[in-house]
Amino acid sequence: MPEKNTRKSQRQSGRDAEGGPLAIRTGGLASIFDDFMRPFDDLMRPFEEFMEPLFPRSFFSELNRREPSFDIQDRGDKFVATAELPGFSKDDVEVRVNPTSLEVKAEKKTEDEKKAKDGTESRRSYSYFHRYLTLPAQVVTEKVEGTMKNGVLELKLPKKEGRMLEDKARRVDLK
Repeated sequence: MPEKNTRKSQRQSGRDAEGGPLAIRTGGLASIFDDFMRPFDDLMRPFEEFMEPLFPRSFFSELNRREPSFDIQDRGDKFVATAELPGFSKDDVEVRVNPTSLEVKAEKKTEDEKKAKDGTESRRSYSYFHRYLTLPAQVVTEKVEGTMKNGVLELKLPKKEGRMLEDKARRVDLK
């Protein structure tokens, strides 16, 4: 019986017998409430299915937002920056570079309208990405090259050698 009371007091204090923290199951904060929320979710499911055509989940939820992957690597004589921008074409992306910084913007708006005899259904979406970063070393803006292929942006930024170049920003045309 004392063992049972010890376990209960350990749970209440949040410490094990040696005074260290008790392990908490992984899965994030949301998983703690899964069992509690399941009956409510079951109750709301028919209502959500009814409302889905009128108000898509993305209309209410900010959880659907994702930040695209963006990576910059130092390859000795140049920096190589890659960004995964699924759904964007090269015409949707704008890249600006100056000797000390890089700016990438991507914006896409879509509108779809379907007419049927019982009404009109229209859907609009808007996607936007913006990243500005200071480069660890100066680059030669005139020699920066960029490609956009299958939703992946790749920029090659040659490093400056020797004396300072002008600080004029330049737009990079994507291939």
